[in-house]
Amino acid sequence: MRGLRSRLRLGAEDPFRDANIRLLFGAQGVSSLGTQVSNIAFPLIAIDVIQASNGSIALMQGAFMVPFVLFGLPVGAIVDRRARRPVLIAMDLVRMGALLFVPAAALAGVLQMPVLLFVLFVMGTCSLMYDVAHQSFLPSLLRGGGLATANSRLITMEAGTGVVGPSIAGLAVARLGGPLALIVDSFSYLISALMLRRVQHLEVTPDDEAPRSIALSRSQAMRRAWISLRNDVREGLSWVIGNPHLRGNAAAALLFNFFGGIASAPLLIAYARRELALPPELIGLILGAGIIGLVVGSSAAGSIAARFGVGRTIIAGGFILPILPLGFALIDVSMGPLLVTVLAIAVQIVAFFGAALFHVNQVTYRQLVTPDRLLGRMNASMKWLMLLGLPLGTIVGSVVADSAGLRAALFVGSIGVLVAPLPLLVSGISAVERQPERVRT
Repeated sequence: MRGLRSRLRLGAEDPFRDANIRLLFGAQGVSSLGTQVSNIAFPLIAIDVIQASNGSIALMQGAFMVPFVLFGLPVGAIVDRRARRPVLIAMDLVRMGALLFVPAAALAGVLQMPVLLFVLFVMGTCSLMYDVAHQSFLPSLLRGGGLATANSRLITMEAGTGVVGPSIAGLAVARLGGPLALIVDSFSYLISALMLRRVQHLEVTPDDEAPRSIALSRSQAMRRAWISLRNDVREGLSWVIGNPHLRGNAAAALLFNFFGGIASAPLLIAYARRELALPPELIGLILGAGIIGLVVGSSAAGSIAARFGVGRTIIAGGFILPILPLGFALIDVSMGPLLVTVLAIAVQIVAFFGAALFHVNQVTYRQLVTPDRLLGRMNASMKWLMLLGLPLGTIVGSVVADSAGLRAALFVGSIGVLVAPLPLLVSGISAVERQPERVRT
């Protein structure tokens, strides 16, 4: 009887009983799948179609991430002042158009690296806006246990697209060529936009709730919004910098991203294609395998932290991460395609396992030690500080890859990532044995 009541209770909280949730998740799944395909297709187009230099390829991830650094702090406030569903639809349609621009440029004979970098910048800006709007739109549809269930299933779904997407991208590029593969990819965003149009939900924006008796000029409203935004940003950054453990996490993540930018994903793809002579379909399979380590690590992160200590688990995960660029750099084409593929898959799984140990535990820790009123600003500040190093790293990676070669760039990146956890060691977080009690005020 107790089991029946439990099942009934869970069924009542099941978010997928709501058609709007099914549509929203379907749209997110299709959109996420498209993003995964693009992540593989763009570097392969640069390598096989444009015959771009190693240095140019290194800049690709930076072009995608620059918007996160430029707009990451204010975009949350901007999205909060708008209805979220139109933002989601608009970002899907813009991304579809941006992708179609690449095969159009190829057909016109003007497809060059500046075109790809510009399209990636547009894609990055749209992805930032989409992610922020989606994270804000979902809670407006659900409350309580349903929201927790939805978030859990969202992570599972994105993990699934992380496995399937790269494999689809590799096959599509191998069979159709990179530009045509992006045409297929563009339809994922169109399907997502059409599904979002069917979501029936009345959104209330701050403008709708504002008293009509207060009439402000546009300049006054903009000035007030700017002052409010500036104060919020300052308070969030002050909270992160003022806490030694959060400051250590932010510094370590910044170094991870800086040196990870030197040995970026596009360079790993270029190394696999040019130095290891792997076909696109195998490259997609290898990159998709990393999600296995991420899922296993995410599932085990809590129990490992409970056994060995939260702080030590975070640090251990940080020291496992360098296996990715270092492992790739040590793999040589002389080993043969089978051994190269097996070793590359193993490197991906182990590295992403370490990434999960680091990410899950440090995110949980910072959420628990931060008051509710500062959570949004803390998360925005942490994300901005973490991502600040990535575009800078891609610039350094571009110089190293052009002057010393792909393998040298991977070695430099791996050595740097190896020292990245040092701020954690001096922050004192290694002494944290258990996750703290939730701070609410």
